[in-house]
Amino acid sequence: MIHGNEKALEYVMLHYGGLVKSVVHRYLSMLPQYEEECISDVFLAVWNHAASYMPQKNPFANWIAGVARIKALDYKRRYAARLLEMSWEEAERCSGKDMMAEISQIEEEFSEETRQMLECLNPQDRELFLKIYVEEENVETVSAQSGLSRPVIYNRLSRGKKKIRRLFSRT
Repeated sequence: MIHGNEKALEYVMLHYGGLVKSVVHRYLSMLPQYEEECISDVFLAVWNHAASYMPQKNPFANWIAGVARIKALDYKRRYAARLLEMSWEEAERCSGKDMMAEISQIEEEFSEETRQMLECLNPQDRELFLKIYVEEENVETVSAQSGLSRPVIYNRLSRGKKKIRRLFSRT
């Protein structure tokens, strides 16, 4: 694929198509109208970025599954953003209760991913992250509640973000 061989892409589609489809379906099962387009985008991304695959880091199946996951999450985010831009009247006309159920499910999945990411932090740092970034409390309020000074809170947040980036980076 790196050299532009279309046969290589055909081979990847035949041998890894099922894996890609299952990963995309896992993330977009409530949005089946986007699954095929997302799968096509996954293979296009694999074609365009084949040179970034490093066999010494992980197997090709893991790499393509990661690409599929990222693309599916991008589709889900775009869909959620589109829903947020719609007026309530438009949303009700489109599909009403079904759309509200989809929004709720998307929010739950994002919440679950956030929870999984914060699991790597110690309980006190996790609570700081939740208060500052999820509950959107200001640092002064959190400082007064926790008894930690502002610089200590900022240091803990900075170290936590670095740890999360290191563990969950896309590279």
